Amino acid sequence: MLLDIEMYILLFFTYAFLGWCMESFGGIFKVKKFVNRGFLIGPYCPVYGFGVVLISILLKNYTNDIPALFILSTVICGTLEYATSYIMEKLFNARWWDYSKNRFNINGRICLETLIPFGIAGSTILCIINPFFINIYLKLPDLVRHVITIGLCIIYIVDTIVSFTIILSFKGETYSENDNTEEIGNKVKDKTEDALMKASSDMIVFSRKLKVKGLKFQRKVRYTRNNLSTAILETPKELSERVKKQREIINKKLAEEKEKISNQIKLKKAQFEMKQEETKEVLNRSIKKKKTEYEDYKERIDTRIKNIKLTSEEFTKQIVSRFKEKSILRKRLMEAFPKLEVKEKHKK
Repeated sequence: MLLDIEMYILLFFTYAFLGWCMESFGGIFKVKKFVNRGFLIGPYCPVYGFGVVLISILLKNYTNDIPALFILSTVICGTLEYATSYIMEKLFNARWWDYSKNRFNINGRICLETLIPFGIAGSTILCIINPFFINIYLKLPDLVRHVITIGLCIIYIVDTIVSFTIILSFKGETYSENDNTEEIGNKVKDKTEDALMKASSDMIVFSRKLKVKGLKFQRKVRYTRNNLSTAILETPKELSERVKKQREIINKKLAEEKEKISNQIKLKKAQFEMKQEETKEVLNRSIKKKKTEYEDYKERIDTRIKNIKLTSEEFTKQIVSRFKEKSILRKRLMEAFPKLEVKEKHKK
């Protein structure tokens, strides 16, 4: 079972490469120049590989019936070509082939001129070419065959991921012709070259950074090693003296920091006391000013009260004098009540 799968994989890559060669070099006779007909970066057209593997699996029991083999190969390859064209157009909004100008075509995806060669090629491959390639593969050592199969699979998977990513990046673009193979191939090539240049630049930058970090690490290791070797070579007395010196330096630094902090505290305290004295002096001045204003106000009030008393006494004297000048009864009343005071009744 494993051998069959390996054979199908090798047949896939073989016919994918042969299909690419036929399409690309065959295009020289049409457009007078080489055109990469594959949508992948590598030299292979997967549709040919899938087509051969498909008919090899489905039609292996019809190798003795050539008419049936021809008809079934035509139908299977035509269906695969139509489905591949439809799916790729929907995915990438582009076409890799177009048969609209050919007679007997279906939506420009397949035509009679290509279906007949598919039937002839399918019959020839199953009857003659496949046994030839399988015989060659079986002669290879098992390890060599395994390595080739795994290597090709890895390359194809990476190529497919990169190519799909690049083609999907310009999916929304429009193309001037229905057959966009050359235009898309040039874009994929340009984007691939840009990606490779960026990757190489990033690798150079990464290697330089790695080298710088390695040098820093070596210096650190060398410095640590020198310190350790110095400590190991020292005698206990020298080591104790060096520790004592380090302790003295640390104590000296601590004392300096302590003195610096105490000076800052003293300065802050002096500033606070000065500000407190200024506030106290301003408060005393304000209290004195208020006290002086209060005494002045009190003096004015006392003066006004005295003036009011003097006015009341004069008024009483006038009343008394007037009563004296009146009738004898009033005089007697005034004599009987010398301290009589006349008070006015105020109406509410």
